[in-house]
Amino acid sequence: MKKHLILLCLLALSVTLLPATKYAGEIFSFSPGVKNQAMGNTGITLADFTSSGWWNPALLAESKLNGIELRHSEMFEGLLSQNQITLRLDKASAININHLLIDKVKLTRLEDENSPISNDNRPYVWKSVSNQDIIITGSFARSINPRLALGLSPKLAYRRLAEHSGYGFGADFGAYLALGKGFALGANLRDFFGTQILWESGNHEIALPNLDLEVGYNRGLGKREMPLQIAFRSRILPEERGEASSLSSEALSADLHAGAMLQIIPQLALMAGWDVDSFSSGMGLKIQNWGLDYAIKGSGKDGLGISHNISANYQW
Repeated sequence: MKKHLILLCLLALSVTLLPATKYAGEIFSFSPGVKNQAMGNTGITLADFTSSGWWNPALLAESKLNGIELRHSEMFEGLLSQNQITLRLDKASAININHLLIDKVKLTRLEDENSPISNDNRPYVWKSVSNQDIIITGSFARSINPRLALGLSPKLAYRRLAEHSGYGFGADFGAYLALGKGFALGANLRDFFGTQILWESGNHEIALPNLDLEVGYNRGLGKREMPLQIAFRSRILPEERGEASSLSSEALSADLHAGAMLQIIPQLALMAGWDVDSFSSGMGLKIQNWGLDYAIKGSGKDGLGISHNISANYQW
């Protein structure tokens, strides 16, 4: 096991020396789980969520539940729609299929393409296209001892942007450590060998590894022992991203997230959080094995508007 960890670390380090395309890995950061969105986009330590395999594959070894979740999201005031199917199996495995769509993107041309743009040579819309991404992620886990678990998430992607298409492949490496007294530490090294995106035009993009770290706390609150979960997450990227991140320097940037969920009765959970630059909140209803979750995120500094998330799930 130690030899495998050393090999993974050396591989990740070698990839950091390769040229990378800024924001090339952003399509892989659209996360599943409406409860996770309501909790400020956290989830590296939340083992009992249907979507936990995507967040941290090591979590699959911590909770032996089966479940399926169907999710639809409208983000940036309807500019981007997201549909997901997440399936979790009790044999420490899971699969997530994510579809991203930006529809009716207008392409323009000049009336006279051989002349510069001017009042007499204006652009016109000649075609509308769709931008689509399909990402398939599989997750697997193994317990090393009662406190430590490790996991791996290979992933494949198909991209179609306007009239161009390409394929991507990569993997995430996760770890979970139970600290005791309700505390836990989770980590996910995403794109740990540099996710590759190959375009039919011959262009080649590389998404550099980035590290997710999270501290979680889980306990019963009050005389009724109402389940309370709290999470503090930081996503650390090896690139300067300016105002797009919570913290940024010349070499590193970080996104900060925090969230909490209180299950006031077995059928109802309330959630709230902070997602980089805006508040999020939501609620989850559960009737026997069926669940319905809703989350809303406020408009951040980008001014792209409010995001809505809704999902139906079934656990057995």
